[in-house]
Amino acid sequence: MSTCYKTIATVMIVLVLIAGCEKPEPTATPVPLTITPVPLTATPVPPTATSVPTPTAPQPFDTAWDDRAIFRPGLIDAEQEVLARLPGASVYHIDLQIHDDFLLLEGHEEVRYTNQEDEPLDEVYFRLFPNIAGGAAAVSAVQVDGQDVEPIYEFQDSALRVPLPTALQPGERVVIQMDFEVEVAQEMGGNYGLFGYFDGVLVLDEFYPVIPVYDDADTGHPSWNVEVPSRNGDVTYYDASFYLVRVTAPASLTVVASGIVVGSEQEAGSQTLTFAAGPARDFYLAASEDYTVISETVGETTVNGYALPELTKGAKVALQFATDALISYNERFGVYPYTEFDVVSTPMQALGMEYPGLVAIALDLYDPNEQAAGLPFPIVLESTTAHEVAHQWFYNTVGNDQVDEPWLDEAVVQYLTGLYYVDTHGESAARDYRASWDSRWDRVDRADIPIGMSTGAYADNEYGAIIYGRGPLFVAALAEEMGQKPFDEFLRDYYESHKWGIGTSNAFRQLAEQHCQCNLTALFEEWVYDK
Repeated sequence: MSTCYKTIATVMIVLVLIAGCEKPEPTATPVPLTITPVPLTATPVPPTATSVPTPTAPQPFDTAWDDRAIFRPGLIDAEQEVLARLPGASVYHIDLQIHDDFLLLEGHEEVRYTNQEDEPLDEVYFRLFPNIAGGAAAVSAVQVDGQDVEPIYEFQDSALRVPLPTALQPGERVVIQMDFEVEVAQEMGGNYGLFGYFDGVLVLDEFYPVIPVYDDADTGHPSWNVEVPSRNGDVTYYDASFYLVRVTAPASLTVVASGIVVGSEQEAGSQTLTFAAGPARDFYLAASEDYTVISETVGETTVNGYALPELTKGAKVALQFATDALISYNERFGVYPYTEFDVVSTPMQALGMEYPGLVAIALDLYDPNEQAAGLPFPIVLESTTAHEVAHQWFYNTVGNDQVDEPWLDEAVVQYLTGLYYVDTHGESAARDYRASWDSRWDRVDRADIPIGMSTGAYADNEYGAIIYGRGPLFVAALAEEMGQKPFDEFLRDYYESHKWGIGTSNAFRQLAEQHCQCNLTALFEEWVYDK
């Protein structure tokens, strides 16, 4: 994806956060929202992630592929049973070294991949997003079950095709291993500037070779879901997997990552941390020599807020918004599955971005002396945080194709952010928040453009207006058509029935029709389907 931005849309009281791709632009001056954050009882704690005490950092490559015990401490009690399911989930074992200047990564990766399709596979693809995000990534020593193979770079080097020596039959497994080297970007490039070393903060979005989903979204028949990402929208689309990642880095860094720390060592200015994350859609890492952290607890989950020392006030407020959002969504959809949730402030060209067990929020939003789109602190911070937290339910736990069906990801989460405002501030604030969707759609004169197209099918000015404006208005119209109570029950059922799987527009519609005992064809044809 080329350089792109997330935009702010403001109407009346609240700001809509979008996770899409538009330049910020001036908006009408809103009526200020008076927010009095509940005082936090959080106390600063040493800058380390929640960990399971172990004397040494486990060697990922010594862990048996089927041994999922190491992931157990990262899951709440009610989610433990998932470790006995997902037999075909990919398992990643990664050894990563961060060099002292933070500008070079070296790694070794082994992944066990299972063919869960109905046909044999002759190849497996890996995404290499640093090559289109301002950095550079290359692989070497690629082997399939110990046999050397020659991979092929494709799609502007953003994808790597690994040929298999023999066809992988349905149900069969293969272990693919490779070394990789990554040059870290020093100027913000594609995908919102989420990958690189900026302002003393290392942000590693999509830094490792990762296997995309195999489906039929693009072609009408099953195939690997790979393409050069468009200017609009997010770029990731992965199956839920298990990640065991050992990170060796300068001891001065505070490292924040998906999952929990299951082992740590320090030696001669270096530290080694092992993270276990799973099931999860992805693995993300951010680090800084200056991070401080505060923590709070919601049920079985420790919520950590990481920020630079001068942004401590913003960190406390963001932590409050995150805990409020967890409480709201826990009650509405099902309890957040992990024992840790991190909110980390990072430099970016976006307002925020979601990752498994972690959300990244733009540094500027934490500064009480700064305004975003003319709005006083902390209005933008709240809407951003609430939106990104909602993605833990719909993006991570329930996966979806963010490239080909972005409405199912972002329009739904826009609607859920409105529910957060209902629960946290009341119906009046939620009503004003929802009014901003109309404002966004007005940017394209309320054009009758379907919300169900792929990211690349929209012009830049259309994407945010349709996916984040018209999109949640459709979800609201669906709730009205079904009735609010059946709709609320449907959303919870959609979450529970698709947990750790992948939802689609068709599955969303079919389940909604089951709950309302009605035919929603006309509504979907009016709003969703390409005419």
